[in-house]
Amino acid sequence: GFPIQPMTVESFIINPGERYDFTLVANQTIGNYWIRGKTLEMNRVTMAEAILRYDTAPENDPVTTRKDCKVADVCLVLNCPFQFYPASENIKCVFFDQLRSTIPNDPAPEVVEGRFSEYFLNFFSEGMVNGKMFKFPSVAALSQPSAITTQCEKCKGMKMMQMCMCTHTLNLDADDTVQIVLSNIGSQAGMSHPIHMHGHSFYVLKTGFGKYNATTGRFLSQTEDLACLGSLPKEQNMCDEVIWANQSWRNGNIPGLELNNPPRKDTITIPGGGYVVIRIKANNPGLWFLHCHIEFHATHGMGLLLNESFANVPKVPPGFPTCSNFEKVSSANVDSKETSVFAADTLFSGNISVTIFWIVVGVSAAVILSLIVALVIVLRSSRKAKTKGSFEAVACYHAEPR
Repeated sequence: GFPIQPMTVESFIINPGERYDFTLVANQTIGNYWIRGKTLEMNRVTMAEAILRYDTAPENDPVTTRKDCKVADVCLVLNCPFQFYPASENIKCVFFDQLRSTIPNDPAPEVVEGRFSEYFLNFFSEGMVNGKMFKFPSVAALSQPSAITTQCEKCKGMKMMQMCMCTHTLNLDADDTVQIVLSNIGSQAGMSHPIHMHGHSFYVLKTGFGKYNATTGRFLSQTEDLACLGSLPKEQNMCDEVIWANQSWRNGNIPGLELNNPPRKDTITIPGGGYVVIRIKANNPGLWFLHCHIEFHATHGMGLLLNESFANVPKVPPGFPTCSNFEKVSSANVDSKETSVFAADTLFSGNISVTIFWIVVGVSAAVILSLIVALVIVLRSSRKAKTKGSFEAVACYHAEPR
C-alpha cells in the first residue's frame, strides 16, 4: 500500500482484490458500537458485523445505527464504482482518483517521445479483454517461452466481433512509460470490474464515468470519451478495439490527469460504462498477469499477460526443470506402438499412461467382484448342506394386545 493525504469519510467501498488501512478515531462516549460491512446487492443485504467495545463498557450488544446522513451533514463514501447515490440519501461519492499521494518526489512517469506507449484494454462480458479469452499456456511461460503454442497470432485473421481464445499478451519495452486505458464499455457493459495487476503498483491518473441521473443515481449511458471501431454503435458493439473519441487526447494529452501526486495501488475498479487511466514505468522485467479479480471472470478468460522487457529476464539456470500439461508425450520417449494407441492419454516419459491406469483399475475391480460373488455362493451352499434334514428349535413370542 501507499500513503495518501488524510481524508475523513463515513465509510468506504472495498471491491474484490482491494485492501485499505484506515484510522478509526475512537472519541465517542464509552459504550459499545457496531462496525458494519454490507454488500452492494439488489433486493437483499448480506451483513458482516463486529463490536467495538470501549474499556470499562458493559459487555452488552450495541444498539447503535448508521450515521444519519443529512443535507447539512452529508456522508462521504470513498471509492464508489458509480457516480451518484440517490439524492435523497444525502451521500456523496469520493472517487479514488480524487485522493492524493503523500510520497515526496513520486510523480507519474513522464511522456517521453519515442519511449511512451498507450494501450486500450476493454474488459467485456464475463471473460474477455479486447475480444480475446485468456488461455493459460500449457508450459511455464517464463522459463519455456518457445514452447508456447497458444499465442494470439491466429486471431489476426478473424473478423471484428468474433471471440478468440488464446494466450493474450501485451509486449512492453524496457523503461518505457506505459499508459493503459482500462475500459468497461460495449454491448455488455454494466458490472464494474476490479482489475488487478501483478508486478507493479500503478499510478491512477483519472476515472471516467458514463452519464448518470444525479437525482435518482441511475445509469443513463456510456462514456462519450471513448469510441469503438466498427460500424455498430457502442451499445451493440463488443468493442474489441477502443480509441479516444477525440484523437487530440492521444499521447498523454488527456484533460484532467493528475500527474503530480497521483495515488498508487495494484487493483482498481472500472465503472460500468466508464474507464480508468493508469501509468507504469516498465522497469520490472517478467511476465505479469493483469486480470479481473472477480474469480468467475478471471477463470473464464478476463485477463492477459504483460510481457515486460523479456530480453532482460534472467536466463534459466542449467538443469532447471521443465513442466507441461498431461496431454501428449514426445514420440522419442515412448515406444511407437504404444504411442499409436495411447498418445492422447499418455503422461510424460517414465509415468504410466492414463488409459493403461484405468484398464488396470477396471480389471482389478472385476477380479475382486468375481471373488466376492464366488465366496457368497460357497457360503450359501455350505449353509444349505449343514441344515438339510435337521430340526432347529425356534422361540416364539406373542405380542401384547394394544
